[in-house]
Amino acid sequence: MLKRPLFVLSAVVALALPSVPALAVPNPSADNTPNPPDTGAHVIRDPGEYDAFINALNITDPVRKAAALEAFILSYPNSSIKVDALEQAMGAYQQAGNTTKVEDAANRLLAIDHNNVHALATITRLRRAEAAKGNTQALAELQTDAGRGLVALPGWPKPQGVSSTDFGRQRDQLTAIFEGGLGFVAFAGKDYPGARGHYLKSVHADPSNAQDVYQLAVAQLQLDPIDTAGFWYMAKAWNLAGAQKNFAAQQTIETYAKAKYFSYHGSAEGWDAILENARINSAPPVNFSVTPAH
Repeated sequence: MLKRPLFVLSAVVALALPSVPALAVPNPSADNTPNPPDTGAHVIRDPGEYDAFINALNITDPVRKAAALEAFILSYPNSSIKVDALEQAMGAYQQAGNTTKVEDAANRLLAIDHNNVHALATITRLRRAEAAKGNTQALAELQTDAGRGLVALPGWPKPQGVSSTDFGRQRDQLTAIFEGGLGFVAFAGKDYPGARGHYLKSVHADPSNAQDVYQLAVAQLQLDPIDTAGFWYMAKAWNLAGAQKNFAAQQTIETYAKAKYFSYHGSAEGWDAILENARINSAPPVNFSVTPAH
């Protein structure tokens, strides 16, 4: 029996936490003019608070930037932009590669903003990375956190100063993270129909996600009867691994895919055409199928 490679692509995609958008913070009012209408932006009235925040944002070194943002939060614990400062600190810790501090910032965000989608996405990615190592507690937490993220995402308002196009891209990125997390939970539990459903949504949102494309393909080919679209997604995973120069993963995928394809189709005929189609397209052709051996 052909043994499926479970997590061969775990090294292909480095932990990529969701980016934190830039902020648009109005200048503090220098006179006694009435408050402006609420546009979704936070207005800072204290010039010292404003300067401290802007100075922290303008620091390019991520370690120093995170420290300055933490100092801002300590100095202004009741600031109207405390959540924004924590999000920016989380992003700075991410840039610095400090995973422990990233998680700490995310948890602090969730303590004051239970539906913060950036924090939920960050926790989801961290839990998935741990679950991939066999951590069963992380797997259970992943299901909860990814589920919370999907519930919160429809209510996430467009951030001030972010274009509709960029907002759409951010929503797609977050959708891929949450759906991919739930797909992983189902995949790890050998619930292949469930994994297929979540991974199809993840891959639709982010067709370049090699990890989810690969595990979608495995899930489809593990169904009974198999979903032959899995051959196309396996070819796509092969192409993505090559583009990322992960040639060891690409070789493993090729060995597994060809054996599975030959077993189902009866020969290697047509496989190269599938590889080429997957190279130039982000989704399989309408009515894609592979003829079974007679």
